[in-house]
Amino acid sequence: MVQISDCHLGANPGDDLLGMDTDHSLEAVLKTVEQECPEIDVLVASGDLAGHGDISAYQRLAARLDGMAKQIVWLPGNHDSSALMRNVVGEQWMPSSIVVGGWQLVFLDTAVPGQVGGNLAADQLAILAAAAANNYPTLVFLHHHLRPLGCAWLDEQRVANASALFEQLVDKDQFKAIICGHVHQQSEQLFQNIGLLSTPSTCVQFAPNSANFALDDCNPGYRQLWLGSRGEFQTRVSRVKGVRFAVDNLASGYE
Repeated sequence: MVQISDCHLGANPGDDLLGMDTDHSLEAVLKTVEQECPEIDVLVASGDLAGHGDISAYQRLAARLDGMAKQIVWLPGNHDSSALMRNVVGEQWMPSSIVVGGWQLVFLDTAVPGQVGGNLAADQLAILAAAAANNYPTLVFLHHHLRPLGCAWLDEQRVANASALFEQLVDKDQFKAIICGHVHQQSEQLFQNIGLLSTPSTCVQFAPNSANFALDDCNPGYRQLWLGSRGEFQTRVSRVKGVRFAVDNLASGYE
């Protein structure tokens, strides 16, 4: 499996976010994916695929990803238009869950129209409850993070009702990890024995442990996952190598 996140593609090729050409950085990440992962069963793009919800951004991304994996899944983020995403790729690329290789993969929509922060609506919690009734080893993907990471400005944007999710996972050994985007950085935490992981952006990176908005100098990247036949998994983050990306380090935020 491969997860990419937070592409922030603009309406036109060459549009930038905080000084970084997001089409260029995405292409560098995808070329790295193709070099390192010649065969991909599932590729998850976990939100903020467009910077401002432009349909042209989704069309470019769909065309570039098409054929890269046996199954492609898109999740909406706070910058996305879920309706336009479905208009471009249909329901096939936006399922709530799939079973592949003896694993259950669950995809929860945490985006709230008009808000930066996340929340799980009743229908999303119902999807999780249905997944909890199965015995397949399970991974959950969503856009927003669930627990504070130590970035004060970002932690205000986490899933507001994360406790409702955690209540459903108590003593549910089949859940192996919950994996998000949104925070533009790599992190690893635990809830009981369930991994809480975040994945870097394919464009700008946010500095860990920052009270206020700050950028990191790490390169864009993605996450690889290998799922085993006995419910075990391995994962690592890989970043673009040998290229430096321009970024506005004096920026105090973005929209």
